[in-house]
Amino acid sequence: MFPSTPSSPAPPGVYVSDDQSEVTSPLSIVEWLLEFHAEARKTPGCMEGVCEAGEVLHVPSGWWHLVVNLEPSIAVTQNFVPRNHLASALTFLKDKPEQVSGFKSDIKDPYALFIEMLGAKHADLLKEGLAKLEEMQANKKRKWDDMVKADGKEGFGFGFGGMDDEEVP
Repeated sequence: MFPSTPSSPAPPGVYVSDDQSEVTSPLSIVEWLLEFHAEARKTPGCMEGVCEAGEVLHVPSGWWHLVVNLEPSIAVTQNFVPRNHLASALTFLKDKPEQVSGFKSDIKDPYALFIEMLGAKHADLLKEGLAKLEEMQANKKRKWDDMVKADGKEGFGFGFGGMDDEEVP
């Protein structure tokens, strides 16, 4: 059985931080099913179904989903990162390692492992992704520079005095 909803808004009982870096949900799948499933089924775009033996289910990128095995089962899952999202995936692996799951406990740096493996198999793709990542980071820095400067002059400071070098008594 799989309920699935479009990426926005979050399903009932699931809360996402403004920057989308934190997701809070009930403690267990059973709790969510008991408390929120009926409400989720009323969500526009929500789909629910049952996969039978030998069937394949594609969950679109960003869609919320939950899978419950109704009988003993073997499931094979695969995440796919399209070429135009590679830089975002690299950013996530690099900047949010505490949110990366699915690796054995002895893998301490999933980003480095991913870079190594991708470079060995698809060096051109890695080069392209790293260039885009660098471009994204440069754009972030420019945005910060734009926020802290006014008309080319320094317009922001953390000091307790003015914007000059005089020390405040």
